[in-house]
Amino acid sequence: MLLLFTVVSLNAHEPASCETGLARFRSGNFAAAQDSLWECMESGSGSETHALYLALTYRPLKNYESGLTRIQKALKTFPDNLDLLYVAAYLHYRLNETKDSMILVSKAYRLAPNDWRVHQLFALNYISFDMMEAAKLSLLRAISLNSRNSELHYQLARLYFTLGSFVDSIEESKRALALSPDYAEVYHNLALCYEGNGDVDAAVQNFEKAVELNRKDKRSDEWPLIDFATYQRMGGKPDAALPLLEEALAINPRSSKANYEMGELLRDLKKYEAARKFLQTSYNLDPCNARALYGLALVTRLTGDTPGSLRLMKQFKELEVANEEGKAPNRECPTAR
Repeated sequence: MLLLFTVVSLNAHEPASCETGLARFRSGNFAAAQDSLWECMESGSGSETHALYLALTYRPLKNYESGLTRIQKALKTFPDNLDLLYVAAYLHYRLNETKDSMILVSKAYRLAPNDWRVHQLFALNYISFDMMEAAKLSLLRAISLNSRNSELHYQLARLYFTLGSFVDSIEESKRALALSPDYAEVYHNLALCYEGNGDVDAAVQNFEKAVELNRKDKRSDEWPLIDFATYQRMGGKPDAALPLLEEALAINPRSSKANYEMGELLRDLKKYEAARKFLQTSYNLDPCNARALYGLALVTRLTGDTPGSLRLMKQFKELEVANEEGKAPNRECPTAR
């Protein structure tokens, strides 16, 4: 499952939905947990713990928009409820609506400046703004207020990974696992760190553990499969990469990255026509992805369409220049994850 927080003592008079929601979350039944936790929160009986678990149901389910619609209605009834403000700010963050998220976090900060969740969300939004030092300080502040929260240690580990500090990321990941031994994302992060450090055995072991836990919890997270497949392909093991990418695409057929990696893999296997379709899909899903366009140009040439390849290569060079100058195509480029 995602993680296990140390649960505070619950009010003996709270609705059954509150306790049921926590139990369903721990069992990996995130959709049912989300329904129960919403009933709990809307009854006015929810606590910090229920808000945390409710927010985290959205990560595997990815139904952020419906969550925002519901939270906005709840906030009209309880406009200064810190738990609801936290969930709303978290959902805006996950949708890359950082300005809206920061407005809500700032309001929450004025209400409770020493609530660790406020500092956590400040940190996540700072990362979106590429303010890494501010993000690190905010996460350290959150951890100082709630040191037994595995999510915070995981997020600090991810920040260290982004900064290229693999050793620090590994240590922080181990702290997260000491609190939540079945935390799939932490194993995924460890795999990427060990990959960065060149430790093949540890990378494979942690990739396998992340994929195993995701399958066990039936999570809609294609990224461990994509990253493991990429690692296997780059390591000269296309046969091991293929079923991983097939599984990733079954989870999310609209993943630009999964389509791109499948296209690259099929090109390696000399299945050029099939590769071309996946690379075209990858580019269609992410029109700012110059790599997909370059791969499409190469595989188009390999199918014998030289004029088409030249046109695509010209388009690729124009896109590279536009990306470097910060000039996106007519629509906003999606984020990687």
